[in-house]
Amino acid sequence: MDDIPSWAVDRSGEQAIDLLAVGLFFNDLVFSGLPATGPQPGRELRTAPYVGVPGGIANSCIAAARVGLQVSMVSDVGDDTLGRGSLEMLEREGVDTRNCLMHRDWQTPLTVILNYAGDRAMVTAETPHPGACVLRQRSHPPAAVSIAHLQPFAMPWLEAAAEAGTKVIGDSGWDESGEWDLAAMVDLPLCHSFTPNLDEALKFTRTDSPEKALHVLADVVREPVVTLGGEGAMALDRLTGDIVHVPALQVEVVDASGAGDVFNAGWAAGLMTTWPLEQRLRLAVAMASLTVARPGGATTAPTLGQLWNWLTRQPADSALARDYSFLADIATHHQWKRPR
Repeated sequence: MDDIPSWAVDRSGEQAIDLLAVGLFFNDLVFSGLPATGPQPGRELRTAPYVGVPGGIANSCIAAARVGLQVSMVSDVGDDTLGRGSLEMLEREGVDTRNCLMHRDWQTPLTVILNYAGDRAMVTAETPHPGACVLRQRSHPPAAVSIAHLQPFAMPWLEAAAEAGTKVIGDSGWDESGEWDLAAMVDLPLCHSFTPNLDEALKFTRTDSPEKALHVLADVVREPVVTLGGEGAMALDRLTGDIVHVPALQVEVVDASGAGDVFNAGWAAGLMTTWPLEQRLRLAVAMASLTVARPGGATTAPTLGQLWNWLTRQPADSALARDYSFLADIATHHQWKRPR
């Protein structure tokens, strides 16, 4: 549906949305297997086959759909071949894209991701935005949980969602302005969680440790999280004061692109449950850890069955089998509880 979003359509008889993901969409071109030194000026590198996948907010959508959540994505997309092809791929993954706004004659942003030295470098090409923007809409479909790419302007839909009881997970990218001002993300106080990586968290809070950063962020949101890359993640519950650290699973990192987005999907799924903080954090960490072991971003995120298979491969008397035994429940029953 070109230039006409579909959130005004009456869908009262359709299945309720678990996760509403609203944010920036990219097409990702992912290269892995590069030498640790990365590309050098004037030299050509040959590497393993590249992977073309939906990126940005789509990563969280795919990962959440793979573990059984009903997911709707809201984003701006170009009507070019890459944009249309990515939406078709998302629909095959079980993601509802009907609330996306497709713009005529606009080139969908493209990010080239180079994986090397245990991390990644990215180059993004994007043309000026064509005008109407879904982030500025007054309302979007209701959902139990939402992931939102926070902006330096207020998003009316987010305020409406938070007032309706939606648990909003705020996400942010690299601050190209260099200001790293939490107050610039005007919708952050409306969020239930905020999930920066360690570098971002320390810059935003002007602190020198994840624990200190969490305490600063807890003045703004109920459950702040700091992702730690290969060290896992830490989270704080403002009501109890509890801080939990969950280490990453030991895997060889092949493609780190989208790891934070997949983590957010796992965190969103956990918010659909009554699990304690540690178990919810473990789910998110496990999903992100298992994703980075293969190239392709969220298209390699684990399904419920794959999480179950991973668990059954752990020695019965191991710490991993004990700590992740709760995964057997969701992998068996294939359903999530809706918060009341």
